[in-house]
Amino acid sequence: MQIDFAKLSTKDRYKMLVSSVVPRPIALVSTIDHNGIVNAAPYSFFNAVCDSPPTVVLGVNSHGPDNAKDTANNIRNTGEFVVNLVTEEIADGMNITAVDFDPEVDEFDVAGFTHGQSVKVKPPYIVESPISFECRRIVNLEL
Repeated sequence: MQIDFAKLSTKDRYKMLVSSVVPRPIALVSTIDHNGIVNAAPYSFFNAVCDSPPTVVLGVNSHGPDNAKDTANNIRNTGEFVVNLVTEEIADGMNITAVDFDPEVDEFDVAGFTHGQSVKVKPPYIVESPISFECRRIVNLEL
């Protein structure tokens, strides 16, 4: 089968990608802005890409031109984020964090997650997640 992505709508391209590249992990990313407001949001365009140095890649779509998501803004401004892995037990909370809340809303509180004090970065980790990676941005690539 050959599919011309140029002929698909944005929604259909997304559906094709996420249903074809499987299994696909979900990064439940926590960030914090310069005012101390915590953000959490899930991203399915995520994976580990290198072990030395340990590196993950995170794809964050935007709301539109010059309208970045809170996660992207926070990572760009602070250089720090935490990737919390998702299990079935926290999937409902993860889905809540997918809502497009205003920047001043702490998604941890709305989703019922517990703030964990990270060791090397300022954003908290999600205590309920079995594995959390404290991360520092290496590079931003904007497409």
